[in-house]
Amino acid sequence: MPWIDGAMPPHTTETVWNAGLAGTSVEANGKSLVVGPGEGWAPEDLLLAAAEGSFMSKLLALADEASIEVLGYVSKGALSERRTTGGTLAIGLMPCVIVGSNTDAVSLRGLAERALRESTVARVLGEHLRVALDVRTVAAKRDR
Repeated sequence: MPWIDGAMPPHTTETVWNAGLAGTSVEANGKSLVVGPGEGWAPEDLLLAAAEGSFMSKLLALADEASIEVLGYVSKGALSERRTTGGTLAIGLMPCVIVGSNTDAVSLRGLAERALRESTVARVLGEHLRVALDVRTVAAKRDR
């Protein structure tokens, strides 16, 4: 299979049909996952998880580089049709991040755009991906 510039891509999978509409996908390191409606993860759910995971990983890495302590992270994703654009599909991510100070909250909000630009999956999805980041601050616990 010809690859761009003759280099092997960093991520590869192989999927083999099981039965019905399901198959087993195996990634380069041997981890496997059943995909297909009714039998495993639906491809649309995998797409959402990929978008969420890629954005989360990039944002957390940037936060770590900036010495921002993230105390919690949860995200919800949705795949929907945009009725205003003739049925174009869109992915919306709604991550909520908890930090310990207002300064960290402001800094983290600033890193979100960079994470969106640098996330591999976000770059593939382009204008089809929207992120509505919610950053919350909790007071640090004091020693008693």
